[in-house]
Amino acid sequence: MKVVIFGLGSYEKGSGVSAAKFFIEKGAEVLITDLKTKHDLARQIKNLENFCRMKKRALPKFVLGEHRKADFHNADLVVRNPGVPKNSKFLALAKNKKIPVETDISIFLKNCPAKVIGVTGTRGKSTTATLIYKLLGTRYPIVWLGGNIKISPLSFVGKVKAGDIVVLELSSWMLENFRAEKLAPHIAVVTNIYPDHLNTYKNMAEYIAAKKNIFACQKKDDALIVNGENAKTKNWKGAGKTIKFYKKDAAGLKTNLLGAHNLENIAAALSAVKIMKVPQASVKKVLKNFRGLPDRQELIAVKNGIKYINDTTATTPDGAIAALRAFGQKIKNQKSKIKNIVLIVGGKDKNLEYNQLAKEIKKYCKAVVFFPGTATEKIQLLITNYELLIMTAQNMTEAVRMASALAKKGDIILLSPAAASFGLFQNEFDRGEKFKKAVK
Repeated sequence: MKVVIFGLGSYEKGSGVSAAKFFIEKGAEVLITDLKTKHDLARQIKNLENFCRMKKRALPKFVLGEHRKADFHNADLVVRNPGVPKNSKFLALAKNKKIPVETDISIFLKNCPAKVIGVTGTRGKSTTATLIYKLLGTRYPIVWLGGNIKISPLSFVGKVKAGDIVVLELSSWMLENFRAEKLAPHIAVVTNIYPDHLNTYKNMAEYIAAKKNIFACQKKDDALIVNGENAKTKNWKGAGKTIKFYKKDAAGLKTNLLGAHNLENIAAALSAVKIMKVPQASVKKVLKNFRGLPDRQELIAVKNGIKYINDTTATTPDGAIAALRAFGQKIKNQKSKIKNIVLIVGGKDKNLEYNQLAKEIKKYCKAVVFFPGTATEKIQLLITNYELLIMTAQNMTEAVRMASALAKKGDIILLSPAAASFGLFQNEFDRGEKFKKAVK
């Protein structure tokens, strides 16, 4: 069988590498094609070489720095990395030749004997999926976590048994073929829907349609869990039971997670584990110990009384707004006009609106340090008349130095970019790593 892995990806347990290993182990003839160079993909290639040596399998073929039409004409199967746009001319070539196009997620679901809980939404997917995973772990012996968190479920597909439970974080791109392939998780959780990825989707309707694929093919025994306070999701209904969650469902529970948005994430997770009969005592214990995920409102350091917060996964205005409200909350009710946040923001625009973010910047920020980019240009136009210190940095080291010079004891330096990372950084996680290094 000739399998083309379309995009190797950035992560060693990610979609591309895991799909390659899956088919190499099955004895397929694997060709990997990626626009990145051998140098860019050195770690992933080394990983595959070690795997082939251990399994005594032939090395895959590589076509790097380009894609060739012939490779898509001659394949038996194309495995599309989530980063590959659905309107790619190479995908069209494969479809015209009636060559099946799959993703690592669709292959996994077709080979998974266990119950699956899928989590999607614009914000809060990773936190909600991880909370569900940790809560289920208190009651069930084997629970798996994968998907849009740098771990493809194909990396553990052969180990999953019928009595296990799998929790998958699912991006809109991962969901795009669910309807066509008649796939759905047994429990679908939708945290919220806000404008995002409008640089890759034609409009909000197309983006929302991709998200709705998570429950489009559910059966009457399945469950859909939606945000009852989100304008886009509150009226959604599945083929089976539909459950709405609200922030008040998480009120009164002791938690280390800041902000109203995290009450939504907790409430979503509680709705899912309630179906799975996780006891309340376990819920309280897990919430007490859960301190959130890296790169999401993560406290990196306190230096000279200044807190450094890494919120690099806030790639939309709504994400940055949530962070500003979480860390500027205490200032809100004070009579004094003191503002305590130096915000590091900006990057590549995803065709999003920044008006509300500009208002929140005015409310909470004493200074703003921008990265260059198309989103930055939009935000700067909106805050021109504000009484703010505004600076532009060419890299992360410069941004952190500038922010540190503008902050004083009691202030917060917040990296919450509200934009895509491409240009200065490989991805949002690379941006977060460079922030941590610069702070250190």
